[in-house]
Order: sequence, then structure tokens, then C-alpha cells
Amino acid sequence: MAFWGNKQEGEGQQPPPQIPAPGTGSLEDGYNELVKAKGRAPAIDLAIKLSDLILEYAVRERASDVHIETQGPNLRVRFRVDGILQDMLNSPKNSDIPLTQRIRVLAGFDPEPPTSFRNEEGRFQKMLAGRAIQVRVSSFPTVNGEKLVLRVLDRQQLGLDLDQVGLDQDALTLIKKLIRNPYGIFFITGSTGSGKTTSLYAMLKNINTPMINVITLEDPVEYRLEGINQAQINAKTGFTWAEGLRTILRQDPDVIMVGEIRDFESAEISLRAALTGHLLFTTIHTINAPSIIERLFEMGVPPFLIGSSMLGAMSQRLVRKVCPKCAQNAAPPSEPVVNEFIKNMDPEEGKVVKELILRPGAAYKVEKGCAECRNTGYMGRTGIFELMLMNEDIRKHILDHAPTDMIKRAAIKGGKMRTLLMDGILKARTGTTTLAEIIRVTATMV
Repeated sequence: MAFWGNKQEGEGQQPPPQIPAPGTGSLEDGYNELVKAKGRAPAIDLAIKLSDLILEYAVRERASDVHIETQGPNLRVRFRVDGILQDMLNSPKNSDIPLTQRIRVLAGFDPEPPTSFRNEEGRFQKMLAGRAIQVRVSSFPTVNGEKLVLRVLDRQQLGLDLDQVGLDQDALTLIKKLIRNPYGIFFITGSTGSGKTTSLYAMLKNINTPMINVITLEDPVEYRLEGINQAQINAKTGFTWAEGLRTILRQDPDVIMVGEIRDFESAEISLRAALTGHLLFTTIHTINAPSIIERLFEMGVPPFLIGSSMLGAMSQRLVRKVCPKCAQNAAPPSEPVVNEFIKNMDPEEGKVVKELILRPGAAYKVEKGCAECRNTGYMGRTGIFELMLMNEDIRKHILDHAPTDMIKRAAIKGGKMRTLLMDGILKARTGTTTLAEIIRVTATMV
């Protein structure tokens, strides 16, 4: 793809050099070619070409975020690919190519950063490789100058079908049945960037028909979904989570999706709405599915309201898939190593984990690294899930205000819940990922 426009050049001018398209060279090569063109093309044209080039590479490399920052005299560009930051460009900064000003203008900011700090967030859309890419921009002042982070929202990378998010067949069947309940609330939890929004959208898409009224409350609205009424939170105008929920309840909804529950007010309105004939999906920040109940207790939600309105909860993380081009077979860990690994776990959980790791028939893989995966050993990501469904045993623990470890034990024993670690081990057994990757992602839960 050519990155130069079709403007007529002045008489006697040499045509500017061609910039390598993604796939024919590195981002650094493209940047160096633009630096050589300095003086032969207007500075703003070079900035436009550089910003487009960065975004094209970001889409090609499947980057979720682009970090543009100044490190001493250098311009540094990093891509977050499969959850890990990678250096893509680290070269002397050229003040004749006003890259940050170009991106600020695209995002709707003033070209120059404000003299006193203020929160700046904007967004824009670009047509790249024949498809619309949405970009969300955040600005941050550092001692080296302004740092920009671009969140790249590529709809083609968003697996909007429930079958594509990584749920195994048993969990998928349970989820599809659960989201067709006429009322109740279902929680999803996970760290930032763990795919919660993708899972929520996939659930909405799975049940959305012209016969039901689906309304969402989001901050921000990440993707536009056809046939669904999406609303954007705006605290400046008074359209808060609580106010938005009250308004939605007067809009004759069947299904409500609340982007996040943050406080007692939004939690209470959501759970009471779930009791009065509405189906709600929402996210909440906790470490695993059972700890959602403790988080609601902390917010001040009464136990009876949780026990009577909650359908279940799902915790999720994203793990890197092993590169199919260079992955190598690996022997299972020895029993002494596994015993050491599980020694601090709850005995009930540890017993299941040990059995899963050592059970014969596993096809464990280990990462190696090749040109295809940029020597990381991994290519793409999939989800690991912890699905906890409400039952009488868990409900009794909630009414008794039981601690999280008791609820977790009851969910594993009576509800057959698989923890994130257990689900990850099953994916490692099939060779989808590695045990090392599962342990890295679930380390805080072991």
C-alpha cells in the first residue's frame, strides 16, 4: 500500500522515497525513510504518514494499545501484543515531524498540550486495509514530555460469538442456558484487559432478537452493536451510573447491561431490578468469582438481596496461545514438583489441581520462538474461565455472611466449579497454551 498522496510535486523536486508498507520492513525502517524525506515534503504531511504507518503496523501486529513516548532524545513506540509490551521503534526524535500534534488533532485536542494538567481523552476513526478502526487516545504529562496511549479497537479482532471466546463445551452450554433466564443478575469479573467487555457483548449478541428490548450503560461505549440501545455515561451532565440505571428502568427493558458496578447505589438498583423481572449483566472488579459476594458485602448490599437476585458469576483472564509454528512437545511435571506447587492451596482445590496436571494423556507444549511470533513463542490469546452458578449451598453461605474461602470451597465441591487455574491446566493439557503461561497469569490466585 502506498503511503504518499497524489499531490502534484513542484518543478525540479525529487519524488519522496517510498515508505515500506507493513510486511516489507520494520516500523523503524519506515520512520528512517520519513526522516530522509525531511525538507522535501511538508512537516505535517510527514506526521500524517507516520501516524498512519504506526496504526497500520499496530493492526497488522494485532496490537491492543500503542504507547508513544519520549525517552531522552529518542522517540519510542511500543505495541501491546497479546498482553505484553514490545518495542517497535526507538530512534532519535525528529522535531520536524510533529507526530504528537497530529494525533492530538485527530483525537479532538488542541495541537499543543495544555500548560497546566487536565485529563484529556478523545477518539477517532481511521479506514485501514478497507475496514474502520476506532482509536481511543489518552494523554499524560511526563518529565520527558507528553506520553500518548492509543487503544486500537479493531472490530474484526473482537470475537463476538460466544463460541469464539474460549469457553469449553460444558461451560458454553451452561452459559447459554443461564443467559436465557427471565430475570436475575450475572456478574463477570477480571483484571483490566481480560476480555470482560467482549464476553458481555457476546452474551448480548447471543440472546438479542427483535422481541426483546436490550439497553446498555457503558463508559465508554467500546463498539456499536446493531439492534441494541447503548448509552454513554457522562458525569459532567449528571448522567451517572445510578441515574442511568433509574432512567433505563423507565424504558421498558427486558435485558440490561451495566458496564461496571462501583458503589452501593448502582449495586442496589441493579440487584433490585433483577428481582423485579429484568435480566442484568454487569462487571465488577475482584480477584475471582466467589470474591464478588464479599465485594458486594463491602459495598453494603444486604445478603438476602444478593442471594435472591444473583444467577451466578464468571471470572476470566486472557492467556497467550502457544505459536503453532515453533511450539515443542514437553514432558509433564514430576509429582514432587506438583506437590510443591500445591502445598499452600486449599486441600480440596489442591487435590483436583494435582489430578488434572498428572492425569495421563496430556499433550503439553513449551514455547520456543520464531520469526512468525517475533521470538515470543506465543501467537494470539484465548480465555480461561471460572464459572460459579448459584445453588442452595452457596445461597446459605451468603445468608450466613460466610467468608470467600468457604463460598469458594462450596462452589468447587457442590457446584462443580472449575477455578481459573483448573481451566487453564485443561487448556495446557490440550497444547493450546503452556503451563508456564497459566501459572504466570494465575499466580496471584495460587
